[in-house]
Amino acid sequence: MIVRQLGYALAFAALILAAAAGLRYGVVSGAVDAESARRIMQVLLGLGLAGYGNFMPKKLGRPRRSPEAEARMQAALRVGGWAMTLAGLAYAGLWALAPLALADTGGTIAVASAAATTLGYALWCFAACRGARNASAQR
Repeated sequence: MIVRQLGYALAFAALILAAAAGLRYGVVSGAVDAESARRIMQVLLGLGLAGYGNFMPKKLGRPRRSPEAEARMQAALRVGGWAMTLAGLAYAGLWALAPLALADTGGTIAVASAAATTLGYALWCFAACRGARNASAQR
């Protein structure tokens, strides 16, 4: 499992590096203007974030905790996966179609709000699980 995930990560890193090198060569040779090269790279990064968000709920692994804790962890991963996937698609769409200033600001807001949503929901799940455990211990 970890070898496959590492393989995907290395393949995506190679794609990003190859795209950056190819686009840099295109800018230097005059085949691509600098704005288009920047937009292409940002779209690739947004699609990479969307792809990572799609894999998030699948990273749970084997059960090691109580069934309630496992269910809450799966719910947090699912919410985080949706948030990151939608943020990545919004980021890619903004960089593909919007003016540069809007793409820069809007993309940052989309990714930051997805990260805040993921973190907030994970903390809420953790607090709810701890509260349930403390309530059952007091009985």
